Amino acid sequence: MLAGVSTDCCVVSTALAAADAGARVTLVADACAGSTAENHSAAVQVMSLYPPQITVTDTAALLSP
Repeated sequence: MLAGVSTDCCVVSTALAAADAGARVTLVADACAGSTAENHSAAVQVMSLYPPQITVTDTAALLSP
């Protein structure tokens, strides 16, 4: 699972590098923050284009039984 600050820099570069290396990543989008709300949304959108290597979820879905 991946969460952190700055969605549009550190998080996206980590997620894409992991996907390129063959790893599967679950991005917890609402546990991330970007430099702006727009940049956060754009980075999440980019990462959502990489299934099945990158799965985008939120904390509610992650914690639901």
